Amino acid sequence: MILIPFIFFSFLTGYWWHKHGSVDICVYMSALYALTSLLAIVIVVSELLGEGGILYDNDNGHYGVIPTFLYCACISITLLPFSLIYGKDIKKITINAPWAVDLLSWMFIALSFLNLYLVADSTLDILQGDLGKIRSDAYAGVESPAALKAESLPFILGFFYYFNASTLLSIPIFFYNICFRKKAWWFNGLLLFASLSMPIVGIQQADRTEIVFYGLMLLFCLVFFYRYLSKKAKWTLLAIGVPIVAASVVYLTAVSQARFDVKNSSGSGARTIQYGGQGYLNFCYFYEEGKFEYLTTERIFPFTNHYVYRKDSNMDRREERSGEQGFFMSVFATFIGDLMIDISPLGMVFWTISYFLVLMLLIRRSHREEFDISELILLFLLAVVPIFGIFYYRFFYFTNTLTFVLAIGLLFASHYKLVLK
Repeated sequence: MILIPFIFFSFLTGYWWHKHGSVDICVYMSALYALTSLLAIVIVVSELLGEGGILYDNDNGHYGVIPTFLYCACISITLLPFSLIYGKDIKKITINAPWAVDLLSWMFIALSFLNLYLVADSTLDILQGDLGKIRSDAYAGVESPAALKAESLPFILGFFYYFNASTLLSIPIFFYNICFRKKAWWFNGLLLFASLSMPIVGIQQADRTEIVFYGLMLLFCLVFFYRYLSKKAKWTLLAIGVPIVAASVVYLTAVSQARFDVKNSSGSGARTIQYGGQGYLNFCYFYEEGKFEYLTTERIFPFTNHYVYRKDSNMDRREERSGEQGFFMSVFATFIGDLMIDISPLGMVFWTISYFLVLMLLIRRSHREEFDISELILLFLLAVVPIFGIFYYRFFYFTNTLTFVLAIGLLFASHYKLVLK
């Protein structure tokens, strides 16, 4: 059974590539699951089970028919609506509420400067320090210098900082600007800087996740907008991207070596494979060992649970739930694994179908020739679920769900063509 996900997603990738005649967003997304499924095979063949966040060990690996079917079926259902978008057919991307897009842009730029204020006096010291210890402290609940500094902000700025995760939306707005709008170079530069807010925050805790997440969503936008980029824009992005990618690789390598080489015999290379390929393996473990009578919704409805029930998916709550389940839950089991352990296999299937229907309401039909930028921003945000879902369900913090509030507000303003007078 270990071969089935790789074969399935490889076939799906090849089929959509052939059908679309290019590398569209559905091809990109399916290829991610083909890659992680391949890494799962490498893990099993190389006997890398039992460490690096993988719950199975080399003696008890069991990849059943039912979890394998659910894994392939549920993920493919979430990818299917994206296959209705043919990049070569899109003739026009409108902007019905340019003032709202610009307002969001300035909001993200302001957040990036607030974020810079919080991290400016500690980031260099962190990069020069013991990254392994800093990450261990983060797992132990030690707050970063920037987080401590944020607690002293005036109330209005502290509330404003809740939206810092929403700076992710700067990425599609940046690409739209350089493709279709004549905005000043300095404005687009500030917007690009704003999009880096969360990776910069991640450095505070020697975290790799935010940089990987940023890279995956940046590639999503590059795949979608590439055909609209001018030759000059492509060269400019290359000039900017090369040093950023180089710095990211150096940072990721340093963090990996600090965390793994000293403490673990398998080394950072093997740990990277385990990091990328454990999703399917842990999903099967969750299915086989999960106690699904312990239903919970704090990760499914984090906004409601935070403000109504005062319950968040924090470290203490995850430890409590791990005790209920009898195994460590804070591992990568893909987004459907997180959903399954929270609301049972049946709830996971229902959630997947609901997600499919929401996407279909947004996309509406195949081969659409016109989109509004507000639709693309919400599409980008929904795409986060399966793209970063190769690791886990992203939107389990209530601050992350605030991003949807902004995106839906923009969609509303664009749909009704609201104009500021």
